[in-house]
Amino acid sequence: MKNTIIILGAAMLYLGMQACTPQALEQVATPQACCGDDFNPPPPPPPPPPGG
Repeated sequence: MKNTIIILGAAMLYLGMQACTPQALEQVATPQACCGDDFNPPPPPPPPPPGG
């Protein structure tokens, strides 16, 4: 049980160190729409009429 905890802790430490390197931060992809950059979302729905 103790060995499993040590192995999992070492793996988490390794992954954490790899995720925070400057090279990893520079490789972050810019998000874009699923249909490309020219995707125009539909306008929001009109507000409900007053008086409920």
